[in-house]
Amino acid sequence: MMWLVTFLVLLEFARCGIATFPTQLVFQSPTGQALENIAVRPSSKLLITSTVSPTLYTLDPIAANATLDEVYTFPNANALTGIAEYRRDVYAIAASELNDTSIMIAPGSVIPQSKLTNGLSTVPGHPDLVLAADSILGAAFEVNVRTGAVRVLIQDAAMAPGPPGGPPPPIGINGLHLGTFSRVLLDGGAVEVLGVPRPGVYDDFAFDSEGRAWVATNPGALTLFTRLENGTFEQEIAVGDATGTTVLNGPSTAAFGRDGARETKILYVTTRTGQIVAVDTSGGHA
Repeated sequence: MMWLVTFLVLLEFARCGIATFPTQLVFQSPTGQALENIAVRPSSKLLITSTVSPTLYTLDPIAANATLDEVYTFPNANALTGIAEYRRDVYAIAASELNDTSIMIAPGSVIPQSKLTNGLSTVPGHPDLVLAADSILGAAFEVNVRTGAVRVLIQDAAMAPGPPGGPPPPIGINGLHLGTFSRVLLDGGAVEVLGVPRPGVYDDFAFDSEGRAWVATNPGALTLFTRLENGTFEQEIAVGDATGTTVLNGPSTAAFGRDGARETKILYVTTRTGQIVAVDTSGGHA
């Protein structure tokens, strides 16, 4: 049995503290263009998507004057709402016709049944499969990128949008992550909610080699979650401030580098105000 353990890790934690990790602003969009997802290539060059553009960008994070360069602009789309590396240096991308008012995609622009495709993830051991989250339906679709076959793999009320009047935006599962710490068997079963978040808005996250989760936390923080021996989690603000900061202004996702020992300790964070920030997770922890 395999667990889909890519739901947002947000628990009632045993302790709460503040950590400090060195940061470097790698790139700032001159227009403040919202950046959404990162895929890190084997060379550690970044692939970047945006919810306000159908263009896939690349950036070399170690370049002296890093620039966001066009890779490809997808036709019949105005937003890219997910990216996942399903084979080495081969990527699945969700290209959407997104309505900014309704926060829904044009019917059939990504997956025939989908209302808001929002995030892609791979399936360990199955290189032809990716999972696509739907934030309106509260579902995860399984997509076979070789055959084009699509099916609803998981749909659960725990993954659906919250009740009317709740915190905006009114969406559920987001990037295959939720506002709770949950898990679900890939071969069936209900979503098991393991914990609920503290106040705040949480988005995408990345796991490091030690099993710690680094969570983009709006409006301006990166939160580190470390599992303790008693099974609870320690929560620390690793970068920024949960109430808002210019160091991370609207963080959206995070991904670790891949090229060499040092790069695997560098966490790249995108923001909705056009920032790409590098966080050195190797030390400096207060």
